[in-house]
Amino acid sequence: MSCSPFRNFVCHSAAFVAMWVVFLALSPTIRAQDGTLIQNIDGRKTTSLDGQWRIIIDPYETGYYDYRYEPSANGYFKDAKPKSKSDLVEYDFDTSESLNVPGDWNSQRERLMLYEGTIWYKKSFDYQRRENTRLFVYFGAANYVADVYLNGDKIGRHEGGFTPFNFEITRLVRERGNFLIVKVDNKRRRDAVLRPTRERLARTDTRLGEAERRKAQSANICADP
Repeated sequence: MSCSPFRNFVCHSAAFVAMWVVFLALSPTIRAQDGTLIQNIDGRKTTSLDGQWRIIIDPYETGYYDYRYEPSANGYFKDAKPKSKSDLVEYDFDTSESLNVPGDWNSQRERLMLYEGTIWYKKSFDYQRRENTRLFVYFGAANYVADVYLNGDKIGRHEGGFTPFNFEITRLVRERGNFLIVKVDNKRRRDAVLRPTRERLARTDTRLGEAERRKAQSANICADP
């Protein structure tokens, strides 16, 4: 039996990535405080980032931890390129395989059907920001823990399979050569599993419908006039 990416309360290993990656250009007079979810995404003009994203499968998280098992300052999020033949860079997004976004990885590759762990996603883009605006990146969903980096700098972390989130990127975005990297980890954790109750299952059914609606959403760049 296949594992639906939306049946999170039944099969937590499904990894749905509905990255409605939306770049929101807001006037400085509009307040968008840290942790505040930007609304009315459907009503904003967007430029899609849908399609193929480069990915690296990282079951041992060698792209995140160093040899002391501490977060590395030079992980995969740096998208490093060897400057000489002696440089030891053991990964390359540019020659790696791709997955469709939005979409789950379980159904796109047979070998990933039951995979639980980390996959790194990368998308390159150019963006010309208008003056006197603030810029935010908005995600529709990523199951379950997402660490987000822009141009090698971490911009935030979100935990929750079917909930949208956004981060400000005003000072990090550049006109050319941007790279957005997302580390998605769908491993099941004891502290993230709630005991099912009748009330909680009823709430899950409601969220499930919302998740199915987000499946049709896309990855976009959005400029708010």
